[in-house]
Amino acid sequence: MADFTMYRPWLVALIIILANLAIVLLWMSIFAGNLGTYEYKSSDYVKITQPPLPVVQKEVGAHVELHCEAMGSPPPTIQWYKGPMRVTENESFEDNNEITDHTPGIAKVASRLVINYVLPRHQGNYFCVAAAGSEVVRKMTELVVPNAIGREMNFTQLVFRKIVGAHHHPRVTFWAPAYMDVMRSDVILPCKSVGNPKPVLTWFRPNGKEVTNDDKFEVMQDGELSIRSISWDDMGVYTCIVMNSVGKDSVETFLYPMQESK
Repeated sequence: MADFTMYRPWLVALIIILANLAIVLLWMSIFAGNLGTYEYKSSDYVKITQPPLPVVQKEVGAHVELHCEAMGSPPPTIQWYKGPMRVTENESFEDNNEITDHTPGIAKVASRLVINYVLPRHQGNYFCVAAAGSEVVRKMTELVVPNAIGREMNFTQLVFRKIVGAHHHPRVTFWAPAYMDVMRSDVILPCKSVGNPKPVLTWFRPNGKEVTNDDKFEVMQDGELSIRSISWDDMGVYTCIVMNSVGKDSVETFLYPMQESK
């Protein structure tokens, strides 16, 4: 029997490309008049395509990640809220999903809310809020912490032992699995991450070469990859890898440049 082990990485890459191409074709049926062309529409659009689980139950001390995906135009942002309050970075909540700029393209984006050490005060309702231009949608999940009452008696000791100064595996918290825009546009591919020590971020091009800053590419301070004046040659899977002394994490973005319809 033939041994296909050596072909496995290529098969995995092909499956990823085909899956993202299916997303591209679906978007074209929604936004585009002809295959491979794109007619910019002024109306904003956003939809949460994979909401977080309705209920998540975790014991005190557990690690939890809430996951949410959305698609839209312009490329959406995702923020997390606990009740009416936006979740911000501190010893237990880690979130950094805001894009500072937009293009009129289309993107599928994904976000993780990472809580490295669940405490009773984390119990409550959380909202994944996706925004694209003027359009905003949200989905709720409830985080349940059993026997939460009275479990934070030794909170100060808990903080110093488990949270303050603790090393955490790096995780990408916001990225775009698929991104479409018209040729000659400038695009920004997000890759936000958390971890302690602070992760070191590296982008790789579809040909496997590490991205270095030049007139075409720029890795921005917050991890986003800026690509200027995209062309058909820029199509492919871009990989973002984040690493620290504890471990590493990686995500991929399939970039598809389109011909603008006339």
